Amino acid sequence: MDLFVQEVKERASEIEHNLLAMENADTPEDKRNLQQRLLRIAHSLKGAAGLMEVRPVEAICHRMEDLLAAVASEDRVLIESELDLMLVAADAIVEAANKLESGEALSDASFGDVLKLLETGIARGAEALQAKEPASRSQIHGVLFPPIRVSDTDGSLRLAADRLDALLYRSDELIASRARIRLRTELSLSLRERARRLRSVKALTSQETAEIENGLRELAAGLAEDSRLLHGSVAALSREVRRARVQPFSEVCQGLSRMIREIGRASGKSAELHVSGGEIEIDRSILAGLKDALRHLIRNAIGHGIETPNERLTAGKREVGRITVSAVLFGDNMQVRVEDDGRGFNIDSIVKAARNAGLPEPNDEKQRLRLAFEPGVSTSAQITKLSGRGIGLDIVRNAVESMRGSVEVSHLPGRGATFVLTLPLTLATVRALEIAAGGQVFAIDTASVRRVLRVAATDLPLPGKVNILSIEDRSIRVVELASWLGLPGMTKVAPTDHVTLLVVGPAGGEAAVIVDHAGREQELLVRSLGERLANLRFYNGGTVLPDGRIALLLNAAALAEAAAMETEIRTEVFVRALAPVKRKVLVVDDSLSIRTLQKLILEAAGYEVVMAADGTQAWGYLQEHGADVVVADVDMPEMDGFSLTQAIRQSASFGDLPVILVTGRETAGDRARGLNVGANAYIEKDAFDQEQFVDAVRQLV
Repeated sequence: MDLFVQEVKERASEIEHNLLAMENADTPEDKRNLQQRLLRIAHSLKGAAGLMEVRPVEAICHRMEDLLAAVASEDRVLIESELDLMLVAADAIVEAANKLESGEALSDASFGDVLKLLETGIARGAEALQAKEPASRSQIHGVLFPPIRVSDTDGSLRLAADRLDALLYRSDELIASRARIRLRTELSLSLRERARRLRSVKALTSQETAEIENGLRELAAGLAEDSRLLHGSVAALSREVRRARVQPFSEVCQGLSRMIREIGRASGKSAELHVSGGEIEIDRSILAGLKDALRHLIRNAIGHGIETPNERLTAGKREVGRITVSAVLFGDNMQVRVEDDGRGFNIDSIVKAARNAGLPEPNDEKQRLRLAFEPGVSTSAQITKLSGRGIGLDIVRNAVESMRGSVEVSHLPGRGATFVLTLPLTLATVRALEIAAGGQVFAIDTASVRRVLRVAATDLPLPGKVNILSIEDRSIRVVELASWLGLPGMTKVAPTDHVTLLVVGPAGGEAAVIVDHAGREQELLVRSLGERLANLRFYNGGTVLPDGRIALLLNAAALAEAAAMETEIRTEVFVRALAPVKRKVLVVDDSLSIRTLQKLILEAAGYEVVMAADGTQAWGYLQEHGADVVVADVDMPEMDGFSLTQAIRQSASFGDLPVILVTGRETAGDRARGLNVGANAYIEKDAFDQEQFVDAVRQLV
């Protein structure tokens, strides 16, 4: 961000310098050259702002581009009033840089006036602007907020989300307090029983023993009453807080229809959205996590499922596809279904893509279909904005599992595909079963546990044999929890011994998990493990048990999947791999902040990164040192990204070198040109996503 702020100030200074130079230029040709330079500066700064998600600066640069492009299309140069307007825009950019530097948040409303002025300049043309004086800084940046009266709120009150979350957490802490009181009640009863036994052996006088018993009886009764009252208070408080947090399911579906329309137009397809269960009220945290998952599933449905109108007519279907999103409640869970009436999945293509990604091929067709959730697995032949990176369904699975849920997929060839997302109603607390394995204590969501049973050791498959266990005439995959987590495995058991099994996972995809011990079920407060451990699929969070021990909450979906993918019982599931060879990425961009940001992202992902400021410098470096992949901007002085890509493709030494173009150009023609000259991927700066960027690089190298 520091580099970006520096670049914003430098670019704004360049804009001002070129504008003033235009006023003093001698010939129209000189003015046009300066105007072209202005267009390139605005475009480059817009790309940097989009990458850093500084939307006000991005919007101002976009409007400046529009104005400059409109003037160029009329084969003229900026007139005086338009120059004044551009200077006002440059001042606004400097203002934004100063706010960023001081740590102040940028508000879109603060820059609304200058954006309106630029839009007016584009819409009305030069004649209308000549009579209009440029706005002063106070006009541009001054924002008035009228006082809010009680009557304006109409009985409602806006509450900051973080305060509401804190209130929920405090209320859920009372649940843990209630559990501790229950333990103390049990302890007092135990002490009373011990006093009774002491009386029988004459260790105390009858009067002393009676006093102890009476005191303990009163303590136990008081604690029991306190626990009952606390339970009622906690339940009422928790219920009211959750009522304040809920939102209708329809909220998360807003924008999906427009998304389908826009993606359909871009891909030559047509589909309509149907939503049911929109009135169901769900916890806000669940809705927030669902938003991205639903968007990726919609993109997947259009990109891979829905056919073109001609293909649908040939298959005897309606010309317009149908995508249905529905929600239902059952017990303490909700189920969201996303269905389409497209072509379904091509299982052979999924298996082939998984094989290319180095994944094992399961025998079961349902597990083959689940390979589509693995990162890097895509049936698209080319990386496009819509598909091809093999990360969309992986994001869906991770998002759902992070909310302690599970996702299942099914399809009918030629008839469509269905994704079923099963989620809890709240993320703050969980009904969990306490279990032990490998000398550690864990918890697992009881909603994911089908059964808890004891089986004879002689019924278990032997190490090295197929991990199939017969339970009630059904064959279920079995996995030992301790070995799966890399902990010390079970000690040898006698043939007469029994072991504890948990049957977990969705219906039809259950797995039997061997544990050392299963304890009692209880309501626990769940806390996130933080961003550093967010990618560990083994766990969904952590919790503190009533006795003070810390327990990690296991991911039941990952457990079931691990059992399904294993082919034999193993005592150790983690094999130390050879240290990977660092791949070298050549980052090419004339913006220092952009190439530095990309360098930091790629280095964090384990790549060696070298940088070049333009295509000429990059081409010289390649010829001397080489690289494993090139990430290049399109708009650069000297040799641009298109020319660099073309030179690489025409080279005998680097003809197969992967090239990714990261650019602010958004038109279909620019994308087509980038792919035509030989680029392997084309990523737009305004839609830049760090994970997708790294995954694209990883897939190509």
